Amino acid sequence: MTDHNIQHALLMLLRMGLWGHGKVDESFPLSSMEWTVLYRSARMHTVEGIVFDALQMLPVELLPPRDLMLKWTVNIDQIERHNTRMNTCIMEQSHLFEKHHLHPILLKGQGLAACYINPGHRICGDVDWYFEQKTDYRTANLLIQQLGIKIAHSAGFSTEYGYKGIVIEHHQRMFDIHNPFSFPLLNRLQRQHTDQKVQLDLAGTTVALPAPLLMTIQVNAHILKHLLSFGIGIRQLCDAARVYHTYSAWIDGQSLRQIYKSLGILKWIHLLHTILVKDIGLSPSSLPFELPQGIDADWMMDEIWMSGNFGLYDDRYGTKMDHADGVRSQATRRVWTNVKRYLNSAPMEAISFPVVHYFSKFAGN
Repeated sequence: MTDHNIQHALLMLLRMGLWGHGKVDESFPLSSMEWTVLYRSARMHTVEGIVFDALQMLPVELLPPRDLMLKWTVNIDQIERHNTRMNTCIMEQSHLFEKHHLHPILLKGQGLAACYINPGHRICGDVDWYFEQKTDYRTANLLIQQLGIKIAHSAGFSTEYGYKGIVIEHHQRMFDIHNPFSFPLLNRLQRQHTDQKVQLDLAGTTVALPAPLLMTIQVNAHILKHLLSFGIGIRQLCDAARVYHTYSAWIDGQSLRQIYKSLGILKWIHLLHTILVKDIGLSPSSLPFELPQGIDADWMMDEIWMSGNFGLYDDRYGTKMDHADGVRSQATRRVWTNVKRYLNSAPMEAISFPVVHYFSKFAGN
């Protein structure tokens, strides 16, 4: 089976697990080697939990070999345990912040997992807190330091630290939009939708999530940011699809279209929407506005396949071992290659991203 056929089989299972229905075609059954490659690809894109849910829908004769199925099951148990620890961490920190009159908004992560059929099988990397006021951001950082925890400043006007084995980030900005001319619009949107936050209930602890419109912009802008840097995995596409599916009735599609246009990313959004429908299986009825005909997004999907999760598996820039410590090789070359790649579909973001990213490393937090 070729790489293309493996991708075809993986996406078929991914759609089944993501939407809870569907069936495989004549490309099944897969050989033991093909299952091994498919499993490796699913892990590269951090969607093995979603694909595992699809396996529960297959007849016994189409399942992976027993040894791989056992290995996969152990991996899923680890994902579930990690998500449980992460939820506990979020609850503990939420209580800590509330005690000190801080009310951050949870971005991405477990807030997005709540949009999935099986939230416990979505792989979540870290916990992201957004503080609407700069004074609250600084107070939260000081509070963590007073607990004896060392924090590090990172690019993007953020801080990062470890809390009981979980990576936590504090952010001063909700959106990964780098064009400074867009900031007045984004600030106005946050003021307009401040009373429309979504409430996430974690075992009796209520955590605030962004309003659906803001969440949608935030998730999609995050994908674009990583495409402009080192790449993105299939999981982030799943996030965008599940957010649209979950909150489509909450969003004024034409207003969102105008926002994308004002941000200068509408052309890129059409590419993203094409992939969400064609490859990820999102119903066109869940899109906020009609998808233009004749959009070719295959090149962008090919790029996503090659880069893997956050570009850590991109063989064009070294082997997996070159990225084993989380540091991407040939970083500058990769960023400028991606900037040129998306200059036509998101020009102001492509121009602004490397400048703002570089500046934020030295601007202080």
